[in-house]
Amino acid sequence: MLNVTAPPSVVEESSSSEAAAMPSSSEAAASEASSSVAPVAAAAPATAAAKLPANLFGDSAIAAPGSKTDGFGYVGIWVKDPAACAGIDTASAADFAIITIGTYRTGPLASYGNFPALKDGKATLNAGGGAGSQTIALEQSSPDALTIDGTAMVRCTQ
Repeated sequence: MLNVTAPPSVVEESSSSEAAAMPSSSEAAASEASSSVAPVAAAAPATAAAKLPANLFGDSAIAAPGSKTDGFGYVGIWVKDPAACAGIDTASAADFAIITIGTYRTGPLASYGNFPALKDGKATLNAGGGAGSQTIALEQSSPDALTIDGTAMVRCTQ
């Protein structure tokens, strides 16, 4: 069983009293990541600016390598600006999404669900938990490009 919590630096600086801890999540080996991506224009290759820090925690460590399982190429750490990858798992992290096969996080608290595989490059995640209930629309146009609820994101790499 894996305890999925935000790193200490994120929790300490959170103003929310409920951000001090997240519920634990039981996850199967989530280090598998490719997908059924829709054949759309390829994103620019990941650059040094899209590099993650060496020490990741909880769901970030699980999501970082992505997934090689068909349809789950959306598993990973995604940001609006590649330079933001260096700040993942810090209090200054912003405009990011961390997605595993069962968690979705954009801040100190995660939402949980049983997420489906992409079909024709698209999926809808239904999640609930510490961050509240939400429906997240995903569209993956290439292995390193994901649109989340209409916002273009790029994959962070290790």
